Amino acid sequence: MKDGPQTPFFVKPLTRAIGGRVESTFLNPQLERHFAFVESQLATSPENGEFICGPHLTGADILMVFPLEAANGRTGLTKEKHPKTIAYVERLQARPAYKKAVQKIIDETGEYSQSL
Repeated sequence: MKDGPQTPFFVKPLTRAIGGRVESTFLNPQLERHFAFVESQLATSPENGEFICGPHLTGADILMVFPLEAANGRTGLTKEKHPKTIAYVERLQARPAYKKAVQKIIDETGEYSQSL
């Protein structure tokens, strides 16, 4: 919304101001709250946080990997503040099945983007 390609140049200062206010008062605090939850869940998970729900890969891990990797470094999810979460995403990305799925996407579309 802040810098949309369809936004006329004379309206951009207004959309940037509104978008920035929405981010600072609502989105960023909510994202931080959710990242803190994931971090605490990994801290209390068996096997030292290997997976979200326990010692084995579950559907929860598969569902969480994309939004977490898309948020990585862009929306407050940083290695300094959320080391367990970043390590968790890196572990999932290192799995052979994950690499195979990414390669399949690249083969079909020509690219793979980790953005929201």
